[in-house]
Order: sequence, then structure tokens, then C-alpha cells
Amino acid sequence: MKMLNHLDFSVLRSSDRSKPAGHLFALIDHSAMPGLVSKLNKVSTEWLSLFAGSRDEGALEVAPVLFSIEGRDNLFQRKELLKWICSQGTYSSSIIFIESPLPLSELGRRLALRLDATLQGEIDIFLRFFDTRIFEKLMAVLSVEQINAFLNVAHCWWFVDRKGMLQSVEADFSDFEVPTIPLDLTQLQEDAMLDHSIPDQIIGMLTESVPRELENLPIDSRHDFVLRHIAAANDAGIKETHELVLYCALALLHGELFSQEKNWTILLNDVRSKKTSLTEIVQGLEINSN
Repeated sequence: MKMLNHLDFSVLRSSDRSKPAGHLFALIDHSAMPGLVSKLNKVSTEWLSLFAGSRDEGALEVAPVLFSIEGRDNLFQRKELLKWICSQGTYSSSIIFIESPLPLSELGRRLALRLDATLQGEIDIFLRFFDTRIFEKLMAVLSVEQINAFLNVAHCWWFVDRKGMLQSVEADFSDFEVPTIPLDLTQLQEDAMLDHSIPDQIIGMLTESVPRELENLPIDSRHDFVLRHIAAANDAGIKETHELVLYCALALLHGELFSQEKNWTILLNDVRSKKTSLTEIVQGLEINSN
């Protein structure tokens, strides 16, 4: 595990030295890094959108963009580009690196196939695997066979996690696509993906409800903060997402240890015993304060 740094992209090589070296590519969510395509054009870097040729081709501003991060031309400009990517995108959950022997166009074609998936009941979905939060969840819920199939366009993948750290995932490259792509997710996998997404949903809601307090919390610690308080809220019998958001907001407003204060201990015991809900408690406190 290594912090993303534009000066040390040498870490982006498979640790398996028996594999032939491939080309290094970046796959970046353009919606999280506006201006990326403009930067790529300025340094004459060939790129493509995974939406090319699809009905979403015109939606470049929200497209996953694939490009090579190698080349000996314009070394200064390329260094500046990588520096900009690191500074803008480290905590954006939008950066994936891939080492693959495939040329850009073929890699893009095969990655585009992975944007589609099917849920039970033959429901087609759009799989935003280029969002590294979703990519990380996929690696946790897919079967070994599915992971091998999904990753087989490369020798190795890297994603930048919520803490700005590079995480590597080794892969077994295949020249040929397998019939299990696009993915077919089971109900259990779908449920697990939804469960994994709850902390990120809560962070998004906190951004709307208590933006100033959330801003005071370092970006790389927000996910762990929410996980801690989800566990504490669950211990008090709080399960609904809107009340989990409320519990986390209270921790931001009143401090991490607010639940240990005498008054809150009593109130949360009432929640635990189903005498009331956290929402009703907060509404009552607001009325009394007015």
C-alpha cells in the first residue's frame, strides 16, 4: 500500500516478474476530474471514452476516460499532467491504473463490455466500476471465477482508495474474452453491494445536511468515522439509513463521544428499547430549544 505520488509511478508494475511487462494506462472518471480531457489534448495524449459508440457517447463529462501514462515525448508536460491528476484526484474515488499488453483501442473495447451487468430477473444495469468505491466492493463480493474474468484484460490493476493509497490487484491476462462477461450478479451479491454502499450514501447526505462540520473532518478519515458510528448506532437499535445519517450528524455536531454523555445515554436507551426513535428525540430537542 502506497500513497499516490506523481514522482513514483514505477510502483505500477505487476509484482509477478514471470509476466511480460505491459503498457501502463489510467482509467479516470471524468465527472470527478473536470478538465481532464482538455489536459490530455494539451499534451497530445491519445485517449478514448468508454462511452464511445454507445448511446451515451455524447456524455463525455461523465464518461470513464482511458489513456496511456507512458511515452518519452513531452516528458515535462507528461510529468505536469500526472502531478495534476494526483493533486485533483487522490481523494476523488476516480483513479484506476491498469498494466495490460493490449493496445489502447482494444483495451477500451473490452473495458466497455464491463460497464454492463445483469441482476437476477434479467435486469440490465450500468456498472460504474470506474468509481473505485464500486470497484473495491466488486472485488469483495464477486466469486473467484468472476474476479478472474473481470480482471483478465490486464496483468495488474491498481485503484486509489478513499485514503489516497494505491491498492494493487493482480490478474491473469487473457487474449480472449470469456462468456461470463458482462457479469451476472446473484441476489446475494446485489444485496452485499447495496450494504457496502451505505457508508458512502451517508457521507453524501452529510455533505448536504452538515457540510461545515463534515468539511472539518479530514477526507481520508470520513469513511472510517461513518463506519464507527454506524456500528454504534446499530448497537442502539438504529438501522434505517435516514437515522444512521442523523446519528452521524450528531457525532459531527456534538463530538465523537456524545453518546456517552448522561442525557444521551438515557435517550439512546429509550431508542434501544423501542420507546421512541432518534428522529423523534431530535425533533423534540429542536422544539424545546425554540
